Amino acid sequence: MEENDHPGLPERIPDPRQLIAVLADTAKLRVFSGLVLAAAPEEGLTLAQAAEAAGVSKAEAHKALVNLTVLGLARRTGEDTYAASPDVFRSSLSELNRKRDEAAAKAFGTTDPARLSVLLNSFRDGKLVYLPEKFGKRQIVLEQVAQSFEPGTRYAETEVNIVLRDLYPDFAALRRYLVDSAFLSREDGFYWRSGGTVAV
Repeated sequence: MEENDHPGLPERIPDPRQLIAVLADTAKLRVFSGLVLAAAPEEGLTLAQAAEAAGVSKAEAHKALVNLTVLGLARRTGEDTYAASPDVFRSSLSELNRKRDEAAAKAFGTTDPARLSVLLNSFRDGKLVYLPEKFGKRQIVLEQVAQSFEPGTRYAETEVNIVLRDLYPDFAALRRYLVDSAFLSREDGFYWRSGGTVAV
């Protein structure tokens, strides 16, 4: 990898896994720690000072600084001085959350932050893992579950059970909640969707 001579954060915000991977290396972690704990952290340390602070050779310190700079964890403050840029952690996490929210908005069909928060807490990998006790939050989750059924289609109870079993272990309770909340209607052993939003 080549050194990034531009100060500040990298043009491309690194994935948190990249940051963890680079700091899993003991020499890089020690060099980064030395930069963070420097007496004048904004001014930074020279290569020799970074090596001494980390207890590694100059060659190891140079290699570490190259990797840290490429990821934005370090920046040049002079011709031969480097300072830590810990703000890259916050930027990386914010970017990860943004991507997560975008994916969730697409999967759940809503951009409402309150709804997304409830749905993200209740679903994991397409499965319902938590059914909220509070009525309002539970209604949000039940409406999402109701999207599993096509409007205008009548389902036998066994078909409803198959769909719900794939979402939640206690499918019978989930079925009752859907009926009690008027997301599903039931008559003569058949069910149909009678509530919730419909995509147009």
